[in-house]
Amino acid sequence: MSTTALDLITGAAKLIGVTFKSEQLSADEAADGLVALNDMLDSWSNDNLLTYAYFLENFTLTGATSYTIGTGGNFNTTRPINIATAVVRSGSIDYPLEIMTPEQYQTEIALKSITSPIPQYLTYSNDYPLGIIKLYPVATAGTVLYLQSNKPLSNLSSLVTVFDLPPGWKRAVKYNLAIDLAPQYGPEAIQAASALVRSAQQSLGAIKRATSINNAMPLLPSNARAGNIFSGWYA
Repeated sequence: MSTTALDLITGAAKLIGVTFKSEQLSADEAADGLVALNDMLDSWSNDNLLTYAYFLENFTLTGATSYTIGTGGNFNTTRPINIATAVVRSGSIDYPLEIMTPEQYQTEIALKSITSPIPQYLTYSNDYPLGIIKLYPVATAGTVLYLQSNKPLSNLSSLVTVFDLPPGWKRAVKYNLAIDLAPQYGPEAIQAASALVRSAQQSLGAIKRATSINNAMPLLPSNARAGNIFSGWYA
């Protein structure tokens, strides 16, 4: 659904009684609302269930032991919040990489300098302003790495730029922004915002459910007993 930042801010302001009917926000109120809107979207970026699209990118590796990722980094792109999947491609075959935590990489890999054209693991440190990616074994130069990642929700630089939101987002943004704006406008606005909490939570929960993906969770190591409640357990 197409909208503008000003539409969202005005809608939020009406919900808490700052403006009525066709009344317009002042320039100062609109500017303050844009700051609050961008702050809220920036906070939402840390919730994987509120990043509604994955970005697929590829990078040619140089044989380095680590790579920075972010604006101006070795991988010059928007810094990811997290990396969901990673593969390396050799010819026409993709080889999936297992994602390790930085702690696992540090403690479970004793010799980190081994090289290979086909690494098995990737670890991502969500440092700021540049994230850090390491592969094990260290991938040889020329290997192509494909990353599927969550990126931060974009900040809105203008009040009047037209942009699109997925279904349900406009309501969620307006109701939650209204609650964030209310303290700026005193007790009456705060009281009005208290009546919006349930709708804000419901609308936000709806878009989280729409973007959630159920991933299989490994329950046992490969050398443990396996089975299920119908066939029983076996060694």
